[in-house]
Amino acid sequence: MTASSASLNIYQLRVVLRGISPLIWRRLLVRSDTTLAHLHTILQIVFAWGDEHLHSFHIHGREYGSSGAQTRHVLLSDLCLHRGERFRYVYDFMANWECDIRLEAFLPLASQRVYPLCISGKHAAPPEDCQGVWAYMERLDQHRLYPPFEAMGVVADAISTLLHANQQTSVRAALGDLEELREAVDCLDTYQQFPPE
Repeated sequence: MTASSASLNIYQLRVVLRGISPLIWRRLLVRSDTTLAHLHTILQIVFAWGDEHLHSFHIHGREYGSSGAQTRHVLLSDLCLHRGERFRYVYDFMANWECDIRLEAFLPLASQRVYPLCISGKHAAPPEDCQGVWAYMERLDQHRLYPPFEAMGVVADAISTLLHANQQTSVRAALGDLEELREAVDCLDTYQQFPPE
């Protein structure tokens, strides 16, 4: 089924990742002729996932996706959703990332806008390699409570040594063995690659 231009409208969706506090959510504007397959791709992008795992949608008691009905030809408009109605998206059946998707509003199509569009949201989604809600919450606690102060100290000492070194002295001569500095920089890089906000 294809929606005609006259009947096209925009669905404002609020997507909330279940089981995590503080809430991880996104607000999206998508066209009513968006397929479930395309919505899956949109969700992968807004949550910065890599589409490495199976997924499914659960709508009106029916399952669509990796282990259910095909998603390529099912349009959002075909689902006859009502304002305020919810459905579920599950990604990575092992980690079991469950998203509640609620249709917040029907909006008119704005010809100057390009859709889909993420108009708001809060907090970074769990990384692809995280094995579920509890593993992610543990990782958040580790990130928040135990920043790599030792690695910061190593880098700060190296910078201080370089600043106070003679201009004719090479970096290697000033710092000596660079292995500890490399490890510290790698540790800080890993810490920076996980930005929960």
